[in-house]
Amino acid sequence: MKLFTKIFLQVTCVILILSSAIFFYTTCRWKDQSLQDINSYEWNKFQTSISQFENQLRIAGSQSDASDPDLQEKILVYSFRHVFHDSAALYCNEKELYNGTSYEFEAETIRKLTAETLPQKNLSAFYDYDPVISKTDGKTLLLYSYFSTEYTGEENYQIVTYKDITDVLKRSQILFFQAGALTLGLLLFTGFLLFFSLKKIMAPLTKLNEAALCIADGNYDIQVPQNGNTELAQVGKSFNQMTAKIKEQIESLSAVNQAQRQLLGSLAHELKTPMTAIIGYADTLLTVRLSKERQERALTYIGNECRRLSRLSVKMLELTGLYETGESQLTLQEVPVADFLDEARKLTLYRLQEKNLHLEISCNPENLKKTFDKDLMLSVVTNFIDNAVKASEENSRILLHATNDRLTVQDFGKGIPPEDLSKVTDAFYMVDKSRSRANGSVGLGLSLCQKIADLHGYQMKIESTVGEGTKVSVLW
Repeated sequence: MKLFTKIFLQVTCVILILSSAIFFYTTCRWKDQSLQDINSYEWNKFQTSISQFENQLRIAGSQSDASDPDLQEKILVYSFRHVFHDSAALYCNEKELYNGTSYEFEAETIRKLTAETLPQKNLSAFYDYDPVISKTDGKTLLLYSYFSTEYTGEENYQIVTYKDITDVLKRSQILFFQAGALTLGLLLFTGFLLFFSLKKIMAPLTKLNEAALCIADGNYDIQVPQNGNTELAQVGKSFNQMTAKIKEQIESLSAVNQAQRQLLGSLAHELKTPMTAIIGYADTLLTVRLSKERQERALTYIGNECRRLSRLSVKMLELTGLYETGESQLTLQEVPVADFLDEARKLTLYRLQEKNLHLEISCNPENLKKTFDKDLMLSVVTNFIDNAVKASEENSRILLHATNDRLTVQDFGKGIPPEDLSKVTDAFYMVDKSRSRANGSVGLGLSLCQKIADLHGYQMKIESTVGEGTKVSVLW
């Protein structure tokens, strides 16, 4: 069962019990109080009438012959009618002498019930009188009775009067139903307010649950309301802080994963060209009879390239940020540009020979010198030439040109579509994915060149026309 349902049902039950208890207590108390007020008034009135009756009886008795029973009976009836009129009944020795009411009373039964309530016969004991309740002809009556032998000696008389409380009981019943309906209405209204109040109070928890489900689905940008100073607002604020931390950790792990992926691709990409040259020289040494001088030259080149690969791997690690011995440092040195271009030609010689391509090199001025990290810039130039080889047709030419303000590699191949031109420096982006995969490319060459250029403070510029070729420049 949901927390909202539990709270709602429990609070509703408590309200129902309390309201029912208050309702029943109030209605019953009102009924009892009304009957008590009526009883008190009627009993005081009855006492007053009894006193008047007995006084009247004494006066009349003192003026008559006490030995005549018929006369005494007539005096008794006369005095009774003079005081009670038609509101009571008079009995003497269980004989009805006069009854001005419209009801017939069982005097003996009433007398016995009255005797149980009032064991004494003097009026002083009648103040806490508990009346007899009788239901006659659909009416509910309060019966009051007085029994005495003071006047007749051996004979006794009994007076019975009543108060009709039918209307009072009906009004109390109507009040009961009205109060019940009001209580029910208040209960429904309270339940309605409670429902929406709880729903509003529980809304932050509902949103927290929804947000948790979104986070489980991988959406870490979800936010929950955190306005106010309530406990739930504080929970929402903590929840948002938690999601922000989780998102930060996920992004950090994703960045590391991306860097690792880029490192492997970069190393594979950069190792390919020098390894091709090393394999070519090794195959030449194994298959071709060379002079001792050419053999030494080939072995020296293989050794130099192996050492350059070692340095290059460290620099690639520094470049991707996964192998840091402090801040990434460039090994800057002044390099004769013409010699640098010739070394790049030697590195890519075997790639050029695969498609019988001619690399045209020019340097203006011939004694041009620049300061840069030679290993990294060789990676840039060999990447440019490797991409030019891939884009060129067989028996074509590639231009490698250096001036005081730029270094340019230009091919006359298929070119790059305009919609792809702004994306070619993105990591893992490839214009022709099918051919690039077949050639072993992973889309890291130009991305790596862009990073190396940025480290040197250079700019890289790519110009291309479909069907005419591509020109890539480093503005140094």
